[in-house]
Amino acid sequence: MKKLLMFAVVLMFAMSSFGQVAYLQYRVVPADREAEFVEKETKYWSKVAKAAIDQGKMAGWSLWRKVGVTEEGAPNYVFVNTFESFEKVNLGEVWSADNLKSMGVSPEMVETNSFTKVPFDYWMQLEDMVEGDYKYALVNYAMPKSLSAFIQENKELWKPLHEKNIKSGNLGMKSWGLMSVVYPTGKLARFSVLTWDGFDKMSDAMNYLRYDPEGMDASFQEVISKSKMGEIMPEGGFEYSILYELVDRIEANE
Repeated sequence: MKKLLMFAVVLMFAMSSFGQVAYLQYRVVPADREAEFVEKETKYWSKVAKAAIDQGKMAGWSLWRKVGVTEEGAPNYVFVNTFESFEKVNLGEVWSADNLKSMGVSPEMVETNSFTKVPFDYWMQLEDMVEGDYKYALVNYAMPKSLSAFIQENKELWKPLHEKNIKSGNLGMKSWGLMSVVYPTGKLARFSVLTWDGFDKMSDAMNYLRYDPEGMDASFQEVISKSKMGEIMPEGGFEYSILYELVDRIEANE
């Protein structure tokens, strides 16, 4: 059974050991079936992902739960599968008959497609990151006027600031990353690029988000003075910033 519904990333935002490309699959799971969904995906389908990772067919797999409700009917879970390159992506080899046997049960007995919905999915490319392990990922979705300008400023201006804060332990941030959308794209696309900020605790993420004039130190003020995001972003900010909590993660050598 080639289970595309579970084949995913990131976010994005998924691992300390990250592949170069990722597939993000967003899932709408009914509230009264979340426990069933999580159990089936983490107890059974994650074993298929692990088999593929051990074979070198994937770099990693993870499942994330959205914190809170952003919009009625919006996705509340996201899968993240990462790969070394697009040349390494082969769905048939990942969800092969042999790998499916690793679950120890019939795929039909633990399927989740019948009671969940996949509203959209995205193929992403990793542009840059500051590695680190984390439990919460604040994902910032953006649709800049110039993708290249957004990526360049984040790599040259914002990354050094985030890297400094991560190393010093300031602001509670544990990781940072930047990914661009490969597919789908176009005028109706929801976003074309995203960044993520990783945290160990939800309180650290909330403190990072809240308005705190005293938290704007000299380094931050210097970056702000050099930033051109007011010109690069249509409305001067992200389309959405959503917090995700790690449910389960599989990496190589686990």
